[in-house]
Amino acid sequence: MAWNPPELDLSSDYSSEEGSDSDLDTSDDEEFAGVSALAIAFNIAKGIVGIGILSLPAGIAAGTGLVTGLLILIAMYVVILYTFWNLGRCCEATHQKTHAGIGLALTGNHRFGAVMEVTNIIGTLLGCAGYALVIGRSSSDMWKAMGINAWFTDSRISFISIMVVVLLPLCLLRDLSKLAFTSMLGLACELSVIIFMIARYIGGEYQPGGRYYDSQEPGTQLSWGDADGPSLFDVNLTALVLVGTASNAFIAHWNSPKFYHQLRDRKPRSFLKATVGGFTLALVLYVACMIVGYLSFGKNCQGDILHNYSAKDQWATCSRGAMLFATIFGFPINFTGLRTAFLALFGLGSRRRIWVSVNVFLLAIICVLGCSFSDLGVLAAFGGSLLGALVIFVYPGLMVMWSYNRSQTFSSGKDIFRRVEGECVAPALVVFGVVLSLFGTTTVVLTDMLGVKLQ
Repeated sequence: MAWNPPELDLSSDYSSEEGSDSDLDTSDDEEFAGVSALAIAFNIAKGIVGIGILSLPAGIAAGTGLVTGLLILIAMYVVILYTFWNLGRCCEATHQKTHAGIGLALTGNHRFGAVMEVTNIIGTLLGCAGYALVIGRSSSDMWKAMGINAWFTDSRISFISIMVVVLLPLCLLRDLSKLAFTSMLGLACELSVIIFMIARYIGGEYQPGGRYYDSQEPGTQLSWGDADGPSLFDVNLTALVLVGTASNAFIAHWNSPKFYHQLRDRKPRSFLKATVGGFTLALVLYVACMIVGYLSFGKNCQGDILHNYSAKDQWATCSRGAMLFATIFGFPINFTGLRTAFLALFGLGSRRRIWVSVNVFLLAIICVLGCSFSDLGVLAAFGGSLLGALVIFVYPGLMVMWSYNRSQTFSSGKDIFRRVEGECVAPALVVFGVVLSLFGTTTVVLTDMLGVKLQ
């Protein structure tokens, strides 16, 4: 018997951007024509490829072998792609557009949806704080590289200035489709950074005796510790640091329901094509950055790999500028997940006064958090291990289990989730997510925060 989920009125408790009280143009209405799978793929890729790409070399430098780290990254790509796609399938199965709506449809109460939205809020806040950290530091480095050293070159002041002039207008945009072009430009900038890293590695400028080796900051030069060269197959508890970093790097699940709803051909198969396209593009960039960064600086890879490069390297300065541009245009996509979760949790509508106030309020909190953190690598690993594990593995796993248990078919008679998914894969995702959240977070705290060396 087919399961027909009830059409839920979420306006009283959970009201996201599709609220009927909106006095702004929105892409969340049912009559919205949608955008192509290709445009969604670019938005997904840009939502994924952000600050996480800069911290991957540090994740592998923590003590994981190069080959082992590559296998971990590929495995995480496959699993996280699957769970991201499943959120779209859950939207199709429940006729809902938000995490809160899906949770309410599956459980019949608001608790699970509220827990998901709280997790989304905290996770996206940490993600946006990481963006703020990169934007502030990159802009400050650029000022100093140009020989300007004034009060406005401080990283905090730089971020606040960019937030007011650039980020606030972008964050006030109503739908992600308008960011498709800037997403492509951002990805092109990140590709240029990878090309720079490859060229510098091949040229040997940062090898001992190289052109920029002596001008690097202390502790950022190439070093293999007690080993003679890069490790290939080493694996120990520090591999959980890379797992957490990879989880944070691939996470875009906050926006999965919105991506699905804005798809022109709104079907699970079309969403799978967009998801595979976006995640695969991200994987290629991630693999290149992780391998080249690690081979260039070894155990001394910084949480932001661009900090390993000399201030006298003009191409490095241009790369910081490219990454700054890419990060600025990636910020609104991550911020959208934060805003959507906040509106849904507190049952707020989308009238102009509320919309602007919520955006300004959340950006103010991000400013405070961004000015409080100093290490991008720790932030990425901690956020990925603690919150990313819940959002990427536990919550999607639970939703698939509940969807399958309710019914194996949608109202049209088509299978949404198969038996092996509902009875085997989904429970395994939940268990893995819980283990990663507990042990991964503990490992990050011990190694990165307390300086304990694990073997």
